[in-house]
Amino acid sequence: MDARQRFEAACRHTPPDRPPVDYLAGRVVDERLRRHLDVTSESELLDALGADLYYLSVRDISQNESSRSIYRGPPLPSSDRERTCPFGIRYLRDQREWKFGADEAIGGALEAAESPREVLAHRWPKPEWFDVSALEGECEANRHRVVVSGFWTAIFGNAYRLHGFERFLMNMALKPELIKTIIRCLTDFYLELNERLFSALKGKIDVFFFGNDFGTQNGLLVGESMWAEFYKEEYRKIVDLAHAYGLRVMVHSCGSIVELIPHLVELGVDILDPVQTTAAGMEPERLKSEFGARIVFHGAVDTQGVLPRGTREEVAAHVAALADTLGDRGGYIVAPCNNIQADTPVENIVAMYEALGRLGGGN
Repeated sequence: MDARQRFEAACRHTPPDRPPVDYLAGRVVDERLRRHLDVTSESELLDALGADLYYLSVRDISQNESSRSIYRGPPLPSSDRERTCPFGIRYLRDQREWKFGADEAIGGALEAAESPREVLAHRWPKPEWFDVSALEGECEANRHRVVVSGFWTAIFGNAYRLHGFERFLMNMALKPELIKTIIRCLTDFYLELNERLFSALKGKIDVFFFGNDFGTQNGLLVGESMWAEFYKEEYRKIVDLAHAYGLRVMVHSCGSIVELIPHLVELGVDILDPVQTTAAGMEPERLKSEFGARIVFHGAVDTQGVLPRGTREEVAAHVAALADTLGDRGGYIVAPCNNIQADTPVENIVAMYEALGRLGGGN
């Protein structure tokens, strides 16, 4: 099987030759792994690991600077230390153009907003400020893999970064219309921007990936009923748009989100990421039993304990067990449950991908 055949088999809950493989890591790990494997380019690294998925370089238009390459809007405030993103969120410039990185937010343009009118008066970015057609060549160069895109579309994360985290959570209860207006403005922008992307790159991208972290290690950050009230219908619009263009939809949320999975299934989400199985209620056996026939799992390889601190043998056994459980009758894409961090031995990362090669028909 090639990468697309393998991916589609997993999404149809049909056993592929081996589970599809993904690779996500921080910059330091990436550089160490390239040296260890004696490769120089990202493509060579993905080939060496047998990775089936590729993320377009512009992965976010807010939390990092990767969108600078396609941004055509008005100049944004920037210094060597700080920058302001198109939404009006100020960041420390930590990650620069690293596509998987996230800068630290230090202030938002709507922190003082008290009414929906103030939110509507904010200078929201325009989708036409982004030249999505500039990504066409990158899609062509990676067409042998499953191409993932979507600009992150973080309607929760960008909303609280604009308004301030504590103020945002408080005003979900005290000033719900204010918060709903911020969320709607973000959703409307992302719907139009992603429609431009999907239209310009039709047939060249395979997966729409968007994310917000709604879970902590022990439970939801906001209650299930409140999540449904504020986010469910906005998510429905986003998911339906991607499906209208024939794309698979992968939704990201770290933490314990087992209460939200039925809602995501109802909305037609195809793939759940990153499946943090160390969080409460997220045990692989439970997830597969309750939801395995209706959603594909992406992730689950433990980046908190096993991968950084286990032996090579323990890593291999961990990956094999996940493939047996979550990948039973298909429905699993093997990946780390977050970006692999700098405290992870390179040898363990290699052991993870070598284990996958032994699970099926190779690359």
